[in-house]
Amino acid sequence: MEKKYIRFAEIFKTLGDPTRLKIINVICDCGCNKCAQNILDNLNISQPTLSYHMKMLEQVGLITSTKDKNSKIYNLNLETIAELKDFTSEIQMEKGILKCNNCNK
Repeated sequence: MEKKYIRFAEIFKTLGDPTRLKIINVICDCGCNKCAQNILDNLNISQPTLSYHMKMLEQVGLITSTKDKNSKIYNLNLETIAELKDFTSEIQMEKGILKCNNCNK
C-alpha cells in the first residue's frame, strides 16, 4: 500500500495546479482527442507553458500523447483515472477499519 500512497501523492500534487486541472477538463470536455492547439484555444496560456504542464501530466500517467505530423494528440489515460477512482474508494473503505488511538473509535 505504501507504493500506492507515493504514486497517488504525485498525481494529487500534479493536479494541485489550477492550470493542469483546466487542461484535464478541456481534454475531458467532449471525450475526443485534443491537439495542443485545441487546448490552447481554451486556455489563456502560452505554448511553452502548455508544454510544461502537459509534460507533468504525462509523467504521472494522467494523459498520453501521440505524434501526428507537426503536433501532438493528447488523450486521458483512462486506466490511471480508474486507478485514481479505486484508490479514493479504498481510502474511504479503510476509514472503517482504522482506529484512532485518542478516542478508540
